[in-house]
Amino acid sequence: MAVNHDELPIRARSGGELAERFRRAEDYAVLGARVVVELYSESHAAKPNTRAWAITRRAQRTNRRHQDRQQRVERLQADRASRTDRTKRSRQQPEERQAIAGDR
Repeated sequence: MAVNHDELPIRARSGGELAERFRRAEDYAVLGARVVVELYSESHAAKPNTRAWAITRRAQRTNRRHQDRQQRVERLQADRASRTDRTKRSRQQPEERQAIAGDR
């Protein structure tokens, strides 16, 4: 213990501090580090304008992600439609091959 004294975890000094550490660990586990950092920076901004900007940016990003999801669904549907066209053509090709083989 004397060698790794700096590596030992520091224990919470009160019940409130212990609860705060537990909530923070739970947030990291559920939301992930990136989201926790962004939420903290939004709610602890030095200036009110910075906080308003961060909240606005989050709303814009949410709208952009929603639009990206919709476009992704449309692209997937278009890909599926083109695949069904290809499968219809591939079903017709064996018949054409049989006709060619019969001509020989």
